[in-house]
Amino acid sequence: VLKGDWATTDVRCGDVVNLIGDFTSSESDQTPTIVLTSSQNILILHPDILIPATAISDASVCSRKPLISTLVRSGNETTPATVWGNMLHEIMQSCLASGNWGPSFLEERIDHVLRAGLERLVRIDVGIEEARVELRTRAQGLAKFSQKFIRGVPRHDAYLTDSRTTSTIRARLALTDLLDVEENIWSPTYGLKGVVDASMQAHIVEEDGLKRTEHSLTLPLEIKTGRREGSAAHRAQTMLYTLLMSERYGVEVSSGLLYYTQFEEVTRVPASRNELRGLILGRNELASYMIQRWGTPDASQKVGAALGPTSEDIARGAAASSVTPRPFLPPTIDDDWACSRCYNVDACMLYRKAVDGVEDRSSSIADLYERKTSHLTVRHTEFFKHWESLIALEEQDMNRFRKELWMMTASAREKTGRCFADMVIVHHVPLSEHKIDYSNSNRRHVYTFERFSPGVIADKSKGKSLLTGYITKGDAVVISVEPDLLALSRGFIVELEPTRVIIALDRELTSRVITRNQSTGSLKPGTKQNILFRIDKDELSTGLGRIRDNLAQLFYAKGDVKRLSLIVDLDAPYFDDVLAPTEEELPGHLNVSQKAAMKKVLAARDYALILGMPGTGKTTTIAEIIKTLVANGKTVLLTSYTHSAVDTILMKLLETDIDVLRLGPADKVLPGVQPYTLGAKPLATSIQQLEKRLLAPPVVATTCLSIDHRDAKKKGLEVSLFRLLCDAHPQAVVDLAYQYRMNEDIMLISNTLIYKDRLKCGTKEVAERSFVLPNPGALDYIHPAGGSCGAGECWIQKVLHPSCKAIFIDTDPMSAKESRVGDLVQNEWEALLIQQLVGALCGSGVEETRFAIISLYRQQNKLLAHLLQAHKDLEIMTADKSQGRDKDCIIISMVRSNDAGSTGDLLKDWRRINVALTRARSKLVIIGSRTTLSVDPLLSQFLSLMGEKRWIVQVPANAATCHGFPNQAPEQNPSLLPSTRSSRPLVSSAPPSRKGKLDEGILRGRGMLKDVLNDLS
Repeated sequence: VLKGDWATTDVRCGDVVNLIGDFTSSESDQTPTIVLTSSQNILILHPDILIPATAISDASVCSRKPLISTLVRSGNETTPATVWGNMLHEIMQSCLASGNWGPSFLEERIDHVLRAGLERLVRIDVGIEEARVELRTRAQGLAKFSQKFIRGVPRHDAYLTDSRTTSTIRARLALTDLLDVEENIWSPTYGLKGVVDASMQAHIVEEDGLKRTEHSLTLPLEIKTGRREGSAAHRAQTMLYTLLMSERYGVEVSSGLLYYTQFEEVTRVPASRNELRGLILGRNELASYMIQRWGTPDASQKVGAALGPTSEDIARGAAASSVTPRPFLPPTIDDDWACSRCYNVDACMLYRKAVDGVEDRSSSIADLYERKTSHLTVRHTEFFKHWESLIALEEQDMNRFRKELWMMTASAREKTGRCFADMVIVHHVPLSEHKIDYSNSNRRHVYTFERFSPGVIADKSKGKSLLTGYITKGDAVVISVEPDLLALSRGFIVELEPTRVIIALDRELTSRVITRNQSTGSLKPGTKQNILFRIDKDELSTGLGRIRDNLAQLFYAKGDVKRLSLIVDLDAPYFDDVLAPTEEELPGHLNVSQKAAMKKVLAARDYALILGMPGTGKTTTIAEIIKTLVANGKTVLLTSYTHSAVDTILMKLLETDIDVLRLGPADKVLPGVQPYTLGAKPLATSIQQLEKRLLAPPVVATTCLSIDHRDAKKKGLEVSLFRLLCDAHPQAVVDLAYQYRMNEDIMLISNTLIYKDRLKCGTKEVAERSFVLPNPGALDYIHPAGGSCGAGECWIQKVLHPSCKAIFIDTDPMSAKESRVGDLVQNEWEALLIQQLVGALCGSGVEETRFAIISLYRQQNKLLAHLLQAHKDLEIMTADKSQGRDKDCIIISMVRSNDAGSTGDLLKDWRRINVALTRARSKLVIIGSRTTLSVDPLLSQFLSLMGEKRWIVQVPANAATCHGFPNQAPEQNPSLLPSTRSSRPLVSSAPPSRKGKLDEGILRGRGMLKDVLNDLS
């Protein structure tokens, strides 16, 4: 039963709540209840939604504004005020951390932040010297602040001002110790998150008349670099930080400190119960809206708060289905003065029109609303509402996964593949001493973690491999200590091996950072020196806010009108034949369709569409188009949703003198392209130098974020912009039909399944090419003494014969079933067959760069990467990453093999299947279970074709043990491999002394990645 202020809470049947405080039980025997009062309790509605403290403090005037800010993240948010504020924060935090406030140190820090912040200065068009003068002026008060407040005991004049104007207590302050800066705290207890400017230890002396008391306190210091306007919001933010710090540090935090750098005093902000309750009520209101968009909507029948649900309500589940869906945004405040000056007014009015469906001719903002939305048609609003809702589906998954960090123990979440449990630090170096490039990020420390085992750290012969999960190289992760210290640090995976992981983090994990919490006695025990960490996959949703902003920019009153007409209204593109080059001006090495594509693009005033089937020279054509555009004085943005596709095109451009700027993390960029990334260059020393690097290159290349949500695809996201424009204006499309990659056998597969015989071989040489082993005689020695492939021909010798150009290896005779641990799927048996094929290829003199392995399942690729780690030049890829990575020979692992005939969603994705099937030039080898794969219609058609052509080879039952390839791979991790079902040694490429039979039980209870998410990056 909710009483007092809590009675107004918009809580409904099925809502999740966290109740804090002492409870009064009811005396009724019929309906057990507890009573929540304003004086004794706190109610947190939807606590798994962590709302920023800044959003709650800003919501006091308009609760719609912070939600709009969360939905739509503009790329144009950099202003001079924010730049100066952020830089001054960094300077003051450096002084706090070092304890040095001297003029020479301040000058050195000003110089440092200016050099490191050149990109921000470019954004606001301010030179270094002008910025230096500005920062010197703004930092003038820092020295006086330190003299007055940075001490062991309070100085005689170090008085605090008190936000409670009626207080008679005079208090003096000494800031005695810095605990942390920019401390990012998540609190599922209060449903809050926030970044505390400085977490401090303070000594406060209070004097009330003759009474004097002294306190040593832990409290937040919030630094404000502007004026005191909006001080109510600043006070609210500081009060909420007291709740966050009380949870992080395990102590009561009764007040916070607010310091305006333009003034000398520090204000104490008491965390008064009444004010905190009001802020929590505001937080709950925001959460009740956010759950409609980012969570699973709860039953929507509102509970009579004071009376509680009736028995009828409970019996019928509050009749949720009969109630109109609740909005996910509060109504506008309809204040013309405030709304017209709001930085979110464009997005707010767009949502009001397109999503809320408001018609307004009489409110105080009716004229503003008309100016912002009168140009929008019904088609426009429906387009925005539809595509915006598809973006939200991806966010729902991210939020569902995010709350697992505190809803599941590390060991439980590890079973889902999204966590490493019981990890200990074995090595730490500053980023500057590690050979990785994170120069454009705030990752400052590199840690190596290994699994902890009682009595021995990371026993490499025991424990579950770190490869068996969602987490992979490049992923964002969160570091925590169970059970009290959530999200201590965040970073990215640098390297991942079966027994260890290397991570670049944003902050140092010192014992002081961890043990400062007063309740660390509850930490999960390790050794005396070791604390056990959990490493969780993080779900980064900020990119979706940018996607929304790109979408919204089309519909603003002063938005991208041209793109709106072309993409939403589907106006026809215009072509000017005068702009098209003559035949003599086109590159002579292009074929007829490639030249037609170039003409179409160069004649386009709006857009042109090139429909390039596999191997038809899309990369070559695009490279030639870019060269011509640059020669004509144009600038070019090159994008794809994979790094591989972008870099393959760039590799052709780098043969010219065209200057290129490659945006993106250097570790995901091909080595040949890395010199063109910003991080590969020395740090710019002037605005002019940085501007030249950013603005001078005529070609800018980067990837774009894609969404791979299953329901979003079903509701329309599967239809690409390319497909939308192709269908609307086929006259804008040019086909590339002559392919120069695949021989005619491999081409036949895609022609039959996808292209309806539209693909043609460009030359007779392409059609007839085959894969010839340099030393085929080596295959005569792949059977160990006493071993054979049975009575028939050796399956490896048959597969690798030059006449065998496209082949399906059927694993059904050896019962090569997939295995699982939690949601993860892999097939160890297929991995062993591939290991044998790799051994045969390399043993026959084939260079590793001539062939590659593809699987749609990233977990399978992890397993293969471990088994074949000795082959440094062998590429193992997902279908997406194989774009542009053509090879003479491609081996594909299909993975799925089960009695239920389940192929999962990934193998139903014909686009990815087609990419994988069309990477090979001379030989295509597909390994899988014919019985399982035949269940899927497209794969059944594929297998029928392979059967008709007699391109199917069945492996013998003993295929896993009938070959041997010495000196190929290091010792194998038993947690990654199946047991053998024979007395023969496990097939291995390791030296004979390392071979051995594995225990029968290793296979039992294993498993890998969930199908749908296996291919996410």
